Amino acid sequence: MKEYTSESIRNVALAGHGSSGKTMLAEALLHFTGATTRLGKIEDGTTASDYDEEEVRRGISLYTTVIPVEYKNVKINLLDTPGYNDFIGEVISALRVADGAILLVDSVAGLEVGTEIAWSYCDRFKLPRLMIINKMERENANFQKALASIQEYNSEVRLLPIQLPWGEKSAFQGVIDLLTMKAYKGDGKTIVDIPAEYKAAAEEAHLKLVEAAAEGEDSLMEKYFEAGELDTEEILRGLRSVMRSGSFIPVLVSAGASEIGLQPLLDAILALLPSPAETSTITVTGKDGEQTISASDSGPLVAYVWKTTADPFVGKQTFFRVYSGVFTSDTRVWNSAKNIEERIGTVSIPRGKETITAKIIHTGDI
Repeated sequence: MKEYTSESIRNVALAGHGSSGKTMLAEALLHFTGATTRLGKIEDGTTASDYDEEEVRRGISLYTTVIPVEYKNVKINLLDTPGYNDFIGEVISALRVADGAILLVDSVAGLEVGTEIAWSYCDRFKLPRLMIINKMERENANFQKALASIQEYNSEVRLLPIQLPWGEKSAFQGVIDLLTMKAYKGDGKTIVDIPAEYKAAAEEAHLKLVEAAAEGEDSLMEKYFEAGELDTEEILRGLRSVMRSGSFIPVLVSAGASEIGLQPLLDAILALLPSPAETSTITVTGKDGEQTISASDSGPLVAYVWKTTADPFVGKQTFFRVYSGVFTSDTRVWNSAKNIEERIGTVSIPRGKETITAKIIHTGDI
């Protein structure tokens, strides 16, 4: 795996109720981007994310797993979290080190308690987020009903569809992207014009999207009033602004297990969720006391340990995020919790149970 600097990294937590499709979405994105040669299945115990014996036996996620996906020279660190409340600590630790979140909602069940809890922690950490109505290929899938269930939970935040489903249930075959005003068939590599029967709904939804984006900046609002339209880059700029303020949540659609809607989702992650370089400064306590740091490779080394494991075959593993400076193998660091200096052994990039040896970990990476 190549090296990635802060601007080319996205740390994204996948959160939602159990069985909303987080693990299979991560698996599909790995397969789509060529990191794996075949799509694993939960029932076979072959997914990259759920590799623990107990996870395979139960068929659910028990731990947060790091799944890095490489797309368009950007590394997206997906943090696949458990969906059941018994393991909420794993969700909280993942959200703590993420810069954005994707909340998944089952297209049949609608918003469930696990997603509500994850939403509340996203609010606590002030994370910009995307909402995905997943499993649109299921029998009884209903996009509008699922959307309404989400809006009922929090009427103060406005949901903003940036995609519409191209069909539902067994007829679900792709997504209609309201940014590009194109239809993306299957995984998204085939791009066609919006079918005539969806044209009117897409144009109406696009208008709402532009109006929401215009609220992001005064200059965009002025241009919208004068010209009646914004270009794609201006829409994205406005969307990023209203997402940061927490007034809007963009909504997408997908079917992870069927690998539908993957490319538009990856494009949305790159365009709308922030990189570590965009995060604000933080205050930390080091060897010389408190200091304020910003995300920069040239700054002092600051890393946050968010998870430790003890594997009988690999040994003790420490998962950390670098907030400043660069991290290398075979070096010494100051442990502010224990007030001692410690020696670092081998540094690796995790991908499920696989570890990829790395020479250097840049600011923002996990």
